Amino acid sequence: MAERSITRAATRLCVSQPAISNALSRLRKLYDDPLFVRSAKGVIPTPKACEVAISIRTAIQTIEETLEASEFRAETSHRKFTVALTDYGELYFLPHIMRRLNSDAPGIEVVCLPQPGATMAPEMKSGSVDLVWDWKKVDDPDFRADLVFEDRSYCIARHKHPYIESQITLQQFLELEHVVLRPTRSHVPMIERKLENLGLERKVVLEVSHVLVLASIVASTNLVACMPERLARLYARQLNVQLFPNPVFDDPVSVYQIWHRHFDEDAGHAWFRQLLTDIASQDYAN
Repeated sequence: MAERSITRAATRLCVSQPAISNALSRLRKLYDDPLFVRSAKGVIPTPKACEVAISIRTAIQTIEETLEASEFRAETSHRKFTVALTDYGELYFLPHIMRRLNSDAPGIEVVCLPQPGATMAPEMKSGSVDLVWDWKKVDDPDFRADLVFEDRSYCIARHKHPYIESQITLQQFLELEHVVLRPTRSHVPMIERKLENLGLERKVVLEVSHVLVLASIVASTNLVACMPERLARLYARQLNVQLFPNPVFDDPVSVYQIWHRHFDEDAGHAWFRQLLTDIASQDYAN
């Protein structure tokens, strides 16, 4: 379930691939279900496998607790955590997360997924994803959500922009040309919702898929962009851009750390959650 691969599962368990295949064959007979089917990227679980995964994970965890000390030892652990941090989280916080892990827990592995966090509820429930960061919570009492940080929206524009002086007024905001992140089915930018409520519309001339390219486009054109303040301040130090308070949307935006309740008593998971919370509380842009 975790590795999505018979070969990687065998390596992780220090057994041969045929041993894993034989064990899977016995499980298929026991459950009268294929459990895992082949795909272009390995194997994927069937609905039946997802259904029984939580109970099996709980049983395995109970057994492991009888074999291991209750205290999680990060410095010697070789655990793998699978997360979805949003592209902002990866870009801004992931380097600091890995620096801490390299120092405090060099054996721990992290896998980052590109999908939006709140869409990963089935994977969190099955145990194949440990936690996610997202702008909204999962609407299910079986999930936990902690506020990890808040950020305000700022505008960035290149230095010596011909139409901007000391600030961006609402009128200028509406008249300037914008590059924006492309909305998805699961996420419409709060700025767009605020503009719609006000009966206003900005001039969007370019939509992109990743926040990473916004600043480089702004630095070399007369386009402007909106992004979280900490990211804007980071780019202001690195590129030919300056930042201004957003005249449309100045409310703090919350980002939540979300996980399934079956990880509540997992000491290693709690340690990793706290590590990410500690790192998210720091401002690395100043």
